[in-house]
Parts: sequence; C-alpha cells; structure tokens
Amino acid sequence: MLSKSYVKDYRKNIEVVSFKEKVSKIRGFVTVELFDAATKKKVLEAKTENLITSIGYNFLRNQLITSAIGLTYTGSKPSFENVFSQIQLYSGNEPEIEEKFPSLGELVGWSDQTTYSGSDSLRGTLNTAESKMNYDDLSRVHFVFDWPTNAANGTFQTIIWGSRNLLSMKITAISVTFDTHLVGVIGNTQVLYVLGYKSNKIYKLVPNTFTVISSFSTPGTYPRGLAWDGTNIWIGDINSNKIYKISPSDGTVISSFSFSNPYGIAWDGSYLWVTTTVDNKIYKVDPNSGTILSSFTGPTTNDSIPVAHDKQNLYINDSSTFYKIDPATGKVKSKYYAALSCSALTWDGEKFISVFDSPYNNSVPISTIYNVNYGARTLLASPVTKTSTNTMKIQYDFVFQE
Repeated sequence: MLSKSYVKDYRKNIEVVSFKEKVSKIRGFVTVELFDAATKKKVLEAKTENLITSIGYNFLRNQLITSAIGLTYTGSKPSFENVFSQIQLYSGNEPEIEEKFPSLGELVGWSDQTTYSGSDSLRGTLNTAESKMNYDDLSRVHFVFDWPTNAANGTFQTIIWGSRNLLSMKITAISVTFDTHLVGVIGNTQVLYVLGYKSNKIYKLVPNTFTVISSFSTPGTYPRGLAWDGTNIWIGDINSNKIYKISPSDGTVISSFSFSNPYGIAWDGSYLWVTTTVDNKIYKVDPNSGTILSSFTGPTTNDSIPVAHDKQNLYINDSSTFYKIDPATGKVKSKYYAALSCSALTWDGEKFISVFDSPYNNSVPISTIYNVNYGARTLLASPVTKTSTNTMKIQYDFVFQE
C-alpha cells in the first residue's frame, strides 16, 4: 500500500510529492501548516504518513485499545505516556528505518502534551480545543500543537514522537569533597584523574566510587584542563601560558610547550584540541611542538569552554548545551541538552564524564548521550522552514484499523 507524502509551498507555488509503502494496523498521519502571522493566511502545508515503531505499535495497541486506549484525561485533553510523551522537530533527513537510530541533526522545536505560553524559543503548546478522540469506537486520536512566531524557527524534516528530548544527556551526579573547584577530568573505565584548582592538585580516583587513591601537585599555579593520551597526562596553565605533558604517577614534567591562555584540552589519538580563556576558537595542536595546525570558531560566543573527543567527534559544553562538532570542518552535527553546565568534560570510552563546578557544589556528573525509545517517526517529503513571520500548527492523527 502506497501513501502519498507532499509539501505544498503556496508562497513559491511549489509542490514536492513522494510515496511511501505503509503496512500497519495502526497508522499515523501528520499535517504541518505554516501561516503568515500578519494575514493569518496559510503559506505552506505538508502532509505525510509516518513510521509507527514496533515499540510504539505495541504501546498503542495495548494501552490505547485494550485499556480504553490508555488515556489520562484533564477535561478533554488526551495524554499518552511512555514513547508518545513529546513531539519533536529535527533537521535530519535520514529515511524512516526503525532498526537504525537516526542521525537527527539539530532540535528545531518540541512540545509535550501540556499547554505552554512562555518565551521558550523551541517549545510549542498542545491545542486542547482542537485535540480530541473518537469516543464512539475508539478508532482515532487527534492531536493538534501550535507554535507562535518566536518558537521553532528553523528548518526541519524529521518529526519524532518520543518519551523525552532524544538529543539529551542522561546525568548521574556524585558529590566529591576533596576540592571545592574542579576544572579538569580525564581517564577511562579503570581510572580517573580530576583537577582541582583550589588546591592546584590532580587527584587519582576510583571510577565508580570516586574515592581518592592518590594526589600530586600541578606544574603551574593556575591549572586548567586535562587530557589523557593513554599513557601520560596533558595539563594547561594560564599563569605560565604553557601546556605540560606530565607523568600520571607523580606529576613529573616530561615536556612542555608555550600556549596562550589554555582552558579545555582533549586528545584525539594523535593531536591535542585546545580551547582558551580569551576567544571562542577550538585549536588543533601538534603535541610534540605545540604548533597550531588548524582552528575554527566554535558555535558559541563564549570562551572558557570544556572540550572532549571520542576519537570521531569533538564535544564542547556551553551553559546547558553540548555541541557535537565535526573536527574537520567545525560544523555542528548535533546539539545535546542537559540540566546543568560543566567546567570540564571527557570521554572515557563508554560515556562522558563532566565536572560541575561551584558556585553550586563540587560534583562529578556521569553524562551519557542516550538513545531514547521513540514511538513514531516521520520524514517529510522535503524540508520545512519556519521563520519569525510565521505561526505553525501540526496535526497528528493515530488511526486504529484492527
């Protein structure tokens, strides 16, 4: 069975059409509409059927059909749980293949199933007046979401129903007591090293318990950032404007080179990546000579940002946003969101470990980028671009044919 998917742009008098093969006893349809905020005239319409994942299908079938379709009511507002908690708009355009978790790109907008009227630049609101279900035969659920002019501005092509923001960081924080200001973290699954600039010491820790095994003094008096090359530690110092290669056993300096105002340091297997306290650039540095091989401007306007490398991509943290960056081009590949910002960041081979510095507390959060289960996934026939001159309405229908 083929289902038609289209995007009609009334402003450009363009229609893009594609066809999808859909075989499912539960079907989902999405309609995206853009309106001119001044005239209220519709300027774009996109409609397509989507992929209901096996997790989504089982949830819908069991919860929505056999258990009075699992809805919790507040007035007339329908509310799914689990994998249908949020609708999210992403810039990615990968095909709808359930087995492959998509490269979603940037999160452009989202809404959960509550009403919202604040200034969030991403968030929409459930339209409770227009969202409804068929009470006679429980065969259809109809959701409507609205975005004002200030929200969801950007280009998206993928729509996800998920249990939460799929591009987010799972955080587990463990408090530590050996230093009140932590600005560096490195290591692997067997050992961790944390830099405290209050004491100018590097602490060797047990990864799971964060118990201090030993400590030693840093080679400078204003240390910032740590990197681990598998054998030795690299550390920057602002007062001496140097990056040092030191022994992980006692801090003995093996070598050093000059580098102005280093802050965050990461190791990619061959080279160092360094951020500074004076600009928002990310530098690729030869570890033997200190020569800057290349650089690019980071995606934020801030300096003093931590950096990590997972042997494929760079990651930096600014406020509560983690950026995944292509190290060859400097292009942002994805954004990840967390409930906190950090002063240090590293990849231990399995997960991110970050340090959340004062003024709140000294804790070591274990931060994992995780793939949340999702119930439905939609790829529009072509990208849709919303600007601040538009409002947007997205209608979503689940149709039960069993």
